[in-house]
Amino acid sequence: MENEELIVAANESFYKAFNARDLDAMKRVWSSHEKVTCVHPGWEPLSGLEPIIDSWQGIFKNSGNMDIQATDVSVTTSEGLAWVSCVEKLYTIATNGVLASKVFSTNLFQLNGGTWKMIMHHASPLPSSPESEEE
Repeated sequence: MENEELIVAANESFYKAFNARDLDAMKRVWSSHEKVTCVHPGWEPLSGLEPIIDSWQGIFKNSGNMDIQATDVSVTTSEGLAWVSCVEKLYTIATNGVLASKVFSTNLFQLNGGTWKMIMHHASPLPSSPESEEE
């Protein structure tokens, strides 16, 4: 498997862990390096693996019927680092129907012992537009 395919697979593992609300899988995605960072939409930046995993645990407990799909995936690589930018399409089933939103995400991965591990996830909400509501 080529390097870019491995990076795409690492990124997909992140979203699979999110959709499955699988905390153990999420832990496997992240590097144990002390300098990892995560910025959820509207949150203060989190630094360090423990606060990041704690945040995912809370999100998984409170996310209900949510599904996330990564689209418009773009991969850039350099020596031992790769970053993936994508649009996260979030769908939540609520009592009044399906709520949809979009987030732009940048995921940074570092090669660690032959495995790509996430060292940063930064997600920011995208403004809604009439075209995006029809999708």
